[in-house]
Amino acid sequence: MRQEGNQRGFTLVELLMVVGISSMIAYVIFVSMLAGDVQAKTADIKMAVQDSARESLYKMVQELRSSSSNAVNGNIVIGANTVTFNIPNPASPFAADFTENWNGSHRIQYSLIGNQLTRTNRTTQAVTVIGNDITSVTFARNAEIVTVTLNAQRQMISGRLLPLTPLQLQAQAELRNS
Repeated sequence: MRQEGNQRGFTLVELLMVVGISSMIAYVIFVSMLAGDVQAKTADIKMAVQDSARESLYKMVQELRSSSSNAVNGNIVIGANTVTFNIPNPASPFAADFTENWNGSHRIQYSLIGNQLTRTNRTTQAVTVIGNDITSVTFARNAEIVTVTLNAQRQMISGRLLPLTPLQLQAQAELRNS
């Protein structure tokens, strides 16, 4: 059989060059996708830290607002990383005359233990974690206003901190004057 001169196949060198170039293009696409995935996970972690800190701060401030500045009912004690106060009876917060029902009030304490913000009901001894990744919490009182400052940051397994500088949130609670 005789082959015509116009019909020719690919040489091995040409085929290897195409495979090599295709592999490099696939590698560049893979690295780009991997970097995008890391960025998306980082954004998700930052958002989770921020959401947890906001929710913790909201819960604390709401409960502080139900306390009183009255020395008999309130008795607010502020420590380094803790605040302790009374809240009206949770089962029946209001009396028949629509005033706060301080009979059977509960003693509540918020404190930072490690990187967890905990709520301890001193009356029932129930402990609840209300926030994770909290690096510090401070309480300050000026007359009827309690200011809560919360810092949050997560340390990854690699040692990397997210966000790079701690997220700082602050809220104020005005105490009842009953």
